[in-house]
Amino acid sequence: MRKFFRKFHLWVSVPFGIVITITCFTGALLVFEDEITALCRNNVTSVTPDGEPLPLDVIAEKVEATLPGDVDITGIVIPDSSDEAYKVNLSKPKKAAVYVNQYTGEVKGGNERLPFFQTVFRLHRWLMDSNPGNGKVFWGRIIVGTSTLAFVVILISGLVIWWPRNRKMLKNRLQITFRKGKNRFWYDLHIAGGFYALLLLLVMALTGLTWSFEWYKNGVYDILGAGGNKSVAVVGKSKESAVVATLSHDSLGDSLLCVSPLSACSNDTVVMASSAAQWNVDAVSGATTVADAKYLDAEEAHTVDAVSSATAAVDAHSGATIMEESSTPSEFDSWQVAYENVKASTQQFETITVSDGTVSVQEDGYGNVRAADKYIFNKENGNIISVQLYENSPAQSKVAGWIYSLHIGDWGGFFGSLLSFLAALLGATLPLTGYYFWIRRLYGKRKSKKTVL
Repeated sequence: MRKFFRKFHLWVSVPFGIVITITCFTGALLVFEDEITALCRNNVTSVTPDGEPLPLDVIAEKVEATLPGDVDITGIVIPDSSDEAYKVNLSKPKKAAVYVNQYTGEVKGGNERLPFFQTVFRLHRWLMDSNPGNGKVFWGRIIVGTSTLAFVVILISGLVIWWPRNRKMLKNRLQITFRKGKNRFWYDLHIAGGFYALLLLLVMALTGLTWSFEWYKNGVYDILGAGGNKSVAVVGKSKESAVVATLSHDSLGDSLLCVSPLSACSNDTVVMASSAAQWNVDAVSGATTVADAKYLDAEEAHTVDAVSSATAAVDAHSGATIMEESSTPSEFDSWQVAYENVKASTQQFETITVSDGTVSVQEDGYGNVRAADKYIFNKENGNIISVQLYENSPAQSKVAGWIYSLHIGDWGGFFGSLLSFLAALLGATLPLTGYYFWIRRLYGKRKSKKTVL
């Protein structure tokens, strides 16, 4: 049986090894992207504290004065640290935001991904390929996804091969020796290093597959009890008469977003407002931006546009009347009041995001980095209408947050990120050391045949 697994392990590894190395190495580089970006763009993301921050409505109006007429403010992210700039989310282009000095109202710069990490991310996800659209095959994503699936099989078969028969073998297979030559070092790195990184590599591979294959993602959500029908919150003009419509997954496809019922819901006639789309996104994502730039496909529907396009389906299902709301500067007047109301009851947080009718509090700690409590407020006076604690969030939202947190390594703070970084680096070396010994074995066999002849 062990002999079979050796051959199986080898012949699955040979065709996929290079892609696995690229995926693991680029994944390791992406682990500390936020920290490196903050250092490189410190002049944009940092501020010098100077008295009390300006009210949110003043900041919003100052930023709005610099924007084109077709771009709106969708939210303001307030960090816990007084020397970090506020981040103002914009309606377009997708995932756009600017950093603002909260003490002066100065717009310091846009929220941009460093070109280096743009390239690394495209390598990690799609091998530099682009989505062709129109239902055509997205080869880059398929190749990476298939290689990741093969990596899971390789890791499991490797564990079977590694499993020792006695204590002496166990001791040898847990050691990485530096004093017995390079061949022994590379061998130990492959055997022992692979074992030490096995659990984290499996976790990262299994979570990463949710971004490669729809069937896999649906299966994971179903297994974890987050599949089936989802609920979409449809709200009225003031968000005080919200109702929840339950729709099947097929009704809205991937653009379906869910929230749990609000305590303030009533059975009044539903009016879908354009601003409701933003509220739905903030209520579900648990993130501090409209859509997180990391590990999200361009085609995945976690943006305002995706929710807006789904309103027709909601209307057809519930018989709601769709109505547009015009955005005026006065709508920001209640943001500061709502923020103060929420902050007064919040002891520790990483960020507080205020958007149109919603305050999202992201806690500072370990676990699901997208875990957030949601506060719905009256846009006219800023009074809190209802609260949705993270612990009462729908299963789909929790599962999505945990998958993201486990994949990028943020589940354990800096320590978790460091472990994930080292595991990904070790994962990148496994195919290389495997190729090394495979080629040496082939070369040795050919040399022996020549000697015999």
